[in-house]
Amino acid sequence: MIWFSRSSLATVVCASVLVPSSGEAQRRPDLSGTWVLVEALATGPGRDTPEGSAAAAPRRITATTGFGAFRCGRQCRIIHKGQTFTIKDAELPDYTGKDKSQPTPAVTLRLDGRPREVQDSFAPSRQLPVTAHWDGNKVRIESRTADSVIASTQWLSLDDGQLVVVIATTLNGVARGEATFKYRKK
Repeated sequence: MIWFSRSSLATVVCASVLVPSSGEAQRRPDLSGTWVLVEALATGPGRDTPEGSAAAAPRRITATTGFGAFRCGRQCRIIHKGQTFTIKDAELPDYTGKDKSQPTPAVTLRLDGRPREVQDSFAPSRQLPVTAHWDGNKVRIESRTADSVIASTQWLSLDDGQLVVVIATTLNGVARGEATFKYRKK
C-alpha cells in the first residue's frame, strides 16, 4: 500500500489540473478550408448610433469588414498547418482607395502569442501589430492601430461545422460592440 501525506496528494492533484495534457492540443480544431459567409450579426452601437447608446438586440449587418488582422469577407480560404495560420483570397467589399486589379493580400499569423506586424487586408498600406494564440479551442487574435486608438480581439472557432468569427472592437478604450460572422465550408 502506498501512503501519501495530504500536502503531497494536494500537489499531485494541482499539478495534474494545471499541466495541460498533450490530448488538449490534439482536440484543437483544424480551421482549414474555403469558407463562405452565411450570417453576420452585430451588437452594440452602429455607425449611426450616438456614442454611449447601445442596440437592444443583435442586428443583421451587410458589412463584412471592420478593424482587425483577420478578415474573411464574403469568402476566404484558410490554410492552417501547426502553428501557422494563413488567410487567403478574402473577398472584401469595395472601399475608397481599393485597387480592384489587385487581390486582397494574404495574412499569415503564428499562433505562438508573440507580437508581429502584418499587412492590414482592408488598408494594405498599413501594418498592424498582432498577437495570435490558442485560447482553449479557439484562436484568439489581438490587434491595434499603431497609436492604439482602435483595438480588436477576434476569436475563431468551429461550431457544428461552421467557422465562427467573433470580433470585439474598442475605440479609445471604450467598447464599440461585437460582430459575429458565421461561415460554411464550400
